[in-house]
Amino acid sequence: MSFFSGKTAIVTGAGSGIGRALANALADAGCKVVITDIVEERIVEVVEELKRKGAEAGGYRVDHTSAEEVEAFSRRFFEEWDHVDILCSNAGVGCGGRLEEMTLEDWKWVLDINLWGAIYMMHYFVPEMMKRRQGSVLLTASDAGLFSIPGMLAYQTSKHAVMGLGTTLRVELSNHNIKLSMLCPAIINTNIICDGRINLRDDRGESAKAPIQEYYTKHGVPPSVPAKAGLRALEKDIGIVISPWSQTGWQYLLWRLSPQLYFGIFRFLWKKGFIHKMFGIQQ
Repeated sequence: MSFFSGKTAIVTGAGSGIGRALANALADAGCKVVITDIVEERIVEVVEELKRKGAEAGGYRVDHTSAEEVEAFSRRFFEEWDHVDILCSNAGVGCGGRLEEMTLEDWKWVLDINLWGAIYMMHYFVPEMMKRRQGSVLLTASDAGLFSIPGMLAYQTSKHAVMGLGTTLRVELSNHNIKLSMLCPAIINTNIICDGRINLRDDRGESAKAPIQEYYTKHGVPPSVPAKAGLRALEKDIGIVISPWSQTGWQYLLWRLSPQLYFGIFRFLWKKGFIHKMFGIQQ
């Protein structure tokens, strides 16, 4: 019997992208899969997709920025599914912009979904795992939560916070026989740019959303790649996994080796406009 066979899994934000890939990978591995999303049509489509695989599956519309909705979801889930073995807190959004381009509403939007959404899931679901003294948690963070990339201020702040949440819980939950892994995707071909808020401007002073989306489409790997890495992290109890490592692993190593050198290199690249040109952004 595999590590996943017969277990009940939750994947939040599973209507598309990495969440959808995680749900499919868990179903293929033999799990019962429960998904959430904020778009009803996506929920229906993914649940039908999972059931065609022969998996037992269910879906719920949940706004993960709302503590009340997550609490209501938890009550329904435990009534209908009894317990959770694998919790994938994946719901998240993208946001690009420099400090002067960000509104306070943008900040709140990103932090409410990326950070508070994860906190609410930990608050309402993990204590039930603790009672059973078993379970695994996968937090979808980002490589942007491991080091600094200019032009993604609010997004990076949220993902650094998620990494803080995960690294602390990985230690705390070990006393309850609960494993926790952090998935740090790099450049993935998903809807994160299309559905996100991109406040950066291109060379004409217009939104840089289209060229950034084109960059992610051209250079991004399929979401199945980080999903596979996430399942391996759960099975092997790996704390942090960057996927794919080949894209940004060197940045993580450089940051760990010498933050001062990292800052020096990226200050130079930012001042000279190399990063801007890569994404078609106005300097």
